[in-house]
Amino acid sequence: TFSASLFSMNINESLLNIHAVLVPKISLLDYNFVEKIQNNAITVILYYDNHNYNSAKLLKQKIMEKYKNGINKRLIIVKLASYANPETLKANIYYLFPTTQTNIKKILINANESKTLTFSYSIADLDLGSMVSLDIGAKVKPIINLHAIKDNNISLRPILFKISTIYQNKSVY
Repeated sequence: TFSASLFSMNINESLLNIHAVLVPKISLLDYNFVEKIQNNAITVILYYDNHNYNSAKLLKQKIMEKYKNGINKRLIIVKLASYANPETLKANIYYLFPTTQTNIKKILINANESKTLTFSYSIADLDLGSMVSLDIGAKVKPIINLHAIKDNNISLRPILFKISTIYQNKSVY
């Protein structure tokens, strides 16, 4: 089935390198990112299942190495959170590793309540209401789910729209 194939998706380390650079930067493009900052730090929460725990640890390490001196005079804090025990942690961005649709939807509900940006490893999660993913082709381009952004009253800086592809929803979650 569709969710079973996502559940077993292989995580590509090269893709994680790209995500490590872009995820913290995308959080800065939220007009209200300062309101979501705690202790002068941008917080990224990586949600994972047991089978992608090592990938989550690797992505955390890559982000921390890339931004060891922070970004825009703000520290970067990366936390790991299991889908099995999803904490409703305050953050600037939730990063979603592949999992079941049920797990994704649970996190999206939390994100929507706190107006937290969501970034998915899998483009397919945009169909469920995730806000941002990446299209890796000849060029690397963010894909923006405009419906999800609008539904959650998140305002993003225009530059993101200029460099992105707008996702055409196959379903309205």
